[in-house]
Parts: sequence; structure tokens; C-alpha cells
Amino acid sequence: MAEIIVKTEGLRYIYSEGTPYEHAALDGVDIEIEKGSFVGVIGHTGSGKSTLIQHLNGLLRPSYGKVFIGGEDIWANPKDIRRFRFKVGLVFQYPEHQLFEETVYKDIAFGPKNMGLSENEINERVLEAAKLTGLTEDYLEKSPFELSGGEKRRVAIAGVLAMKPEVLILDEPTAGLDPKGREFILSEIKNYHERTGATIILVSHSMEDVARFASHVLIMNHSKAAMFGETREIFKKVDELCEIGLEVPQISRVFAKLREKGIEVPESVLTVAEAKEAVLNILGKGGKADA
Repeated sequence: MAEIIVKTEGLRYIYSEGTPYEHAALDGVDIEIEKGSFVGVIGHTGSGKSTLIQHLNGLLRPSYGKVFIGGEDIWANPKDIRRFRFKVGLVFQYPEHQLFEETVYKDIAFGPKNMGLSENEINERVLEAAKLTGLTEDYLEKSPFELSGGEKRRVAIAGVLAMKPEVLILDEPTAGLDPKGREFILSEIKNYHERTGATIILVSHSMEDVARFASHVLIMNHSKAAMFGETREIFKKVDELCEIGLEVPQISRVFAKLREKGIEVPESVLTVAEAKEAVLNILGKGGKADA
């Protein structure tokens, strides 16, 4: 049986409780995330995505319910919460706004220093994290404020990677980047996942990105976990996702229309490469590709 690294039980978070402005940002969320998985989190603005991920490393404390990391209730001993913040690394949207040190090296080293590591260990982690995010050593003595937007984003992500979290959470890590920068960041996250086996939780508005990279998908809707399962299974539920007001990946929509027209194409196609292979298979078998 797979090991569960992240678990929530009856998780509720209420803003302004006891006032006329009371609002449940999370309302009874129960999820279990397996160690080593890559989970995409999708939902409309206000669905509870950001509130959920801030609970997973203790930035927010539940109004009701529990959060477990590696089987431990993270709020069982509030004085111990800092330990879980090193286990669960959180990269905020526009993380480059949090850069503040004189050099790139010092910014990446900030987390490991707070962990109380030796200078040698800090140096090793900084160099490794820089390499993982495509930052060559000549960047390390530069001021982070001299860098481009995409480079700053890489520095900010490297600062979290340097803490070697068991769970890496990224909130819209490609927001505001051009297509080249977006592709680079996503590819590096995927490479990091494959090389380290860390659990990745990626919050994204892009169904296409989630379809390409995530093994599982969590759909948040009206403060609840509306769906959670393997990516292919979730994106088969075209009608249910449309009812929520979410669009499935374009390729999935195209293939759903083809099936409606009686063309025998697979249900589980998510990417352009898979679509190409499916169409070539139909043509090769003399299928109804001209229907």
C-alpha cells in the first residue's frame, strides 16, 4: 500500500468567524496524497486552493479538522510547527517579490541557514539548488534585483529547493512569464520530481499544464474538494467539469467531440503527442478518420 504523505481530515477554515462577514474558505476537505505523486490543483478564484495549500505547511491553522504530514498531526504541538515548514516547501505566486538579500547566493542560502545547517552543507545545497533551476555559478554573486523576471523566479524557487522539502508546493509558478520561461520552469519542476522523488503539489489555472505533468488532479469548488483522482480519470469527466465551469484540456475536448460523431478514439488522450499517436493508429487501421 502506498505511503500517504499529506492528509487532511474534516478541514475547515473560517474567515472572520463570529462576525457578519463570516465565510468558510475551506469546508470539510478530506484528501490523501501519496508520497512521490505529482498533484495538480485546479479551481476558480475563491474556490479554496490557496487557503488549502497554506494549511499544508502551517501558515494557516485550521478552524476545525486536522492536517497530517507523514502521519503526524502538524498542530499536535504548536511549538513544533517550524519543523513542518521545512518539510513542506511553499513557493508563492510571484515569489520573486520575496527576494531581499544582497546576492543570489544569500537569498538561496536563507532557508538552509534557518535550518541551522553547517556552512559546508549550506554551500552544497545552494550550489545544488542553483543547478537544478538552471542558474550557473556566475549568477550567485549577482544582486537578485539585476536579474530578469524569469531569473528572479528561478532564484526564489531555488531558495525553497535548497531546504530539500519532502513536499514541494507551487502556487501558479509560471504566472506572468513568457511561453519560453513558463516551459523552462515547468520542465525543471518535472525534472526535480523525477530526480528526487519529492511529492509535488502544483496549483495552476492551466488545464494543459496539469494534463502534461500531473499524475493526479484535485478539483476545488466552493471551498470543497469536488474531485480527486488520477489525471486521466478526472479529465474523462468532461460534462462534470463543465458543470463546475472548468474547461478540460483542448485535446480532451476535441476527442470528446470526435467520439460524439462516432469516431472510435481513446477517452484518455491528454496531450498533443498522444493525440498524434491516436490519429495515426486510426489511419493505420483504416478507421473512421474521415467521418
